[in-house]
Formats: sequence, structure tokens, C-alpha cells
Amino acid sequence: MRKLLAAILLLAAAQSMASASWIPMSDYDEQTVFSSPALLASMDDRPIPFGIELKGYADMDMIDFISDPASVLQDAAEHLRTFLLDQDDQYLSDNYDAIRDIFQPDTRFPDFSDDVTEISYQIREYLKSRFTMLNPGNKALAASRAMNSSLNIYPEDTSSLIRGDLDFSMRMYGGAVRNGFAWNIGMGIVYDGASSIMSSVSFKDHKYGSDLYFTLGGDLGYGSYIGDSFAIGVSFSPDFVFSTTISNKDLVSSRIDGSILGLFANNAFDFGLALDLNLGFMIDAGNAKILIDFRNIPSMSMNWYFNATDVLMGFSLIADDNIYFVPPDASVGFIYDNGPWHLKGEISNILDQFIWSSMIHTYKFDILSVPKFSVFYDILDSFSLGLGYEYRSVLLTMLWSGFKAEFRVSLDKAGFGVAIGYEF
Repeated sequence: MRKLLAAILLLAAAQSMASASWIPMSDYDEQTVFSSPALLASMDDRPIPFGIELKGYADMDMIDFISDPASVLQDAAEHLRTFLLDQDDQYLSDNYDAIRDIFQPDTRFPDFSDDVTEISYQIREYLKSRFTMLNPGNKALAASRAMNSSLNIYPEDTSSLIRGDLDFSMRMYGGAVRNGFAWNIGMGIVYDGASSIMSSVSFKDHKYGSDLYFTLGGDLGYGSYIGDSFAIGVSFSPDFVFSTTISNKDLVSSRIDGSILGLFANNAFDFGLALDLNLGFMIDAGNAKILIDFRNIPSMSMNWYFNATDVLMGFSLIADDNIYFVPPDASVGFIYDNGPWHLKGEISNILDQFIWSSMIHTYKFDILSVPKFSVFYDILDSFSLGLGYEYRSVLLTMLWSGFKAEFRVSLDKAGFGVAIGYEF
């Protein structure tokens, strides 16, 4: 089955490669031993009959947006007011209809006048006086309508204006390691939220937003020593993926309107076949191990989709001309075990960030996402505590007889996350 899946994917990719657009995507997979497959050469044989893990993260902007969206959108409403006040008379006159639609719920918005000076003066007076007196709910509604206007009032990346990050996942898996060979079969539901609820970043014909995935597939890996202290490993991960992208416009509008159907009404739903390949090397010095990994070489998916709005007119699958790929990356890491102490760290996400920034002009290289490390201490044979850092967050982890609990705190914004897992 895995060979057939890979063959179908590679055949489809070969046929489309010449004409398709390559669209960079975030990786929805968790980093596991298959991300450093040379480690498999040193692992003891063990089964993993069944495991489950739940993870969630939200920053304070998203928590406040869910509970009280009006309060979170006040800065966006002020940005709207300032943007329009900075425009010249002709702009305000030429775009009167679009501006009126933004403030449409307010019957006191000025009527149109053919006199450019007069109508621009009336709009500015409205923004300086009347708009500042509106209640927060009406200001938030105007900010939401501004997102859907054609005036490009907000920049593509609004992270400096408003955040609103939300991520969660549920994964179930099972597998085994034997003689350097490892396999895993699993399924997952992943919500990968946009870093800002008002951003509108796009690349070619793909608009980025919050991605919702259902995945079903697995991993195969093999690691072997070449000599006494050097090992090489490779992993291969085919997946069936069902996904949809929720635009930030729909996210904000659906929350303002109180309609969950608004999250999906305009979406395309993708059925895809995905393939990941990782290659790793290890220098084993007993208690210390040096790891060199090349990840996502390649990692790509081919999709077929249908639109939610077309379902009532007759269901049909359409082949997506794009090829979606996770930018490849290289990693240098270490593992050190000494009695009850366990240290692990790596330098990664340099190459893939360069690829992101070269393709998406709003993407900014983040040096603080490059280092990752963790320290664990075994208090008892079956109980350990760990402290780590990754992606601008500090992690506190507890491991106890197959049970895992993790608490995450972001360093650069108010946000926190939790993870709970258990292996039977």
C-alpha cells in the first residue's frame, strides 16, 4: 500500500512539475525520531502499541478575540481611521462607495457630494468626531468590513498591529522499533492558526490563513552503523491528507456575526497525497551523540479539491495545478546522557527560513527560532522533569510511566499552551 501511494504521488508530481506552481507550506508534522533517523541505529527494540497526544496553544489576543472580539479589534479600528485620514481629497472622493460600505451600519455617515473638497471634508469630520464616539462593537464591525473592502487598508502582515495565534492538535499513533528498523501508523487532526487574525498574505494563487488538517498515514525508517561510531538513517513518510484553509477575513467575519458556518462557506477542501523524506547521520561517542539531519528532501503534496459553494450545484473533484511543499532544512544537533541527566539540542530552521523569505516578501527571518534545547532530570526511574526552549517559547515537561504533560509559555507575547500524552 505504501509503495502504491508513493508511486501515485511521484507519477502525479512528474506530470505536473513542468507547469505547476510550487507553494511553500508550514509543516503540520511533529518532530519525532523519524526527523533524525540515524538515531534508530542506537535505539533498543521496543513496541509502541498505542499512543495519544493532545496539544493546544493560544495567545492572549486570540483568547480575548474568542471571548470579546470588539476589545481586540480597537487597534485595527484606529488603524482604519488613521489610514483614511492620511489620504488626499481625490482618494476619499473616488473611493466613496467603498468607504461608505465600511461604515454602512451608521446612518450618520455623510452623503455623497460631487464637490471633491466638500465630501472629503465631511468624511474627515466624521472620522475625527463621530467615529471616535461609536461604541466598541460598531468600531470592530467597521474594522471587520475594512478587511473585506478593496482598499487594501491593512498591510499583508498585521502581526505588529494584532496577533491572535491559535494552534491545537490531536494525534494517535502506534508502532515499533526493531534492529534499527522502525515503523509508525497514525492519524491526526491539526489546526495550524495564522500568527495574526488580520493578515492577508498570499503567494501566487494561494492565500495563507489558518489550516485545518486531517491526516492518515505513517512513517518508515531505518538506521544502521557504518563502523563502530558512525551511523546513517533514512525515513519515509507517506500520508493521506484532507485539509482546508480558513481565511482571516472569514475568521473575523464569522466571529463578529456569531456564525460558525462562515468559517467554511467560502473554502476549498483539499484531498491530498503527501510524501516526506529525511536523511540523517550520527557520530556516536557513547553518552554523547552528534546528529546531522537533512529534513523534507523533499516534502510535498498533490491535491484534488472541491469548493463548499459548489456542493449544492453538483459535487466534483478538481485537480489542483499547484504542488505544495515544506521547504527543506538542515539541522546540527547533539544528545548527551549522563546518569539521571539528559541533554538535547539542535541548530535548525536556517535553510527553510531563507527559502520562505525569498518567496514570501513579508516573511522575516527569526534568529530566535534557530536554537532549540532541553534538559531532563530523572527524579525516579519512571519520573522525569524537563526544561526546554524552542520557537520563542519556554517548555516545562513532566514524564511519568508513559504519561507526558507539557506547559509552554511564549517569551515575546502573552500566550501559553499545554500538551498531554500517554503511551500504553
